[in-house]
Amino acid sequence: MLIDLQSLNFTGFGDLKEFVFFVVQLGMSLSVLLVVASLVITGFKYIFSMGDEEKVKSATKSLTFSLLGLVIVFLSPRLIEFIINEVLTQNS
Repeated sequence: MLIDLQSLNFTGFGDLKEFVFFVVQLGMSLSVLLVVASLVITGFKYIFSMGDEEKVKSATKSLTFSLLGLVIVFLSPRLIEFIINEVLTQNS
């Protein structure tokens, strides 16, 4: 008795490429939420620094890394899409 492997796909995804794109989108959504939370926390750091230079420097550093993280989050799907297209759809 042979098992039809196509009928064993319970995920609802047609292929690996669709699944990877779903995981990337999910990860991107979670990352954006983390970046927004980081920006809010950084805003509170600025507000409660009360002119203390060390706290202002710390908040500025946090802001820089938060914005850098946001840029990376928005660029990562394009990079992953490029890699997937090159690896999974090679014309050999």
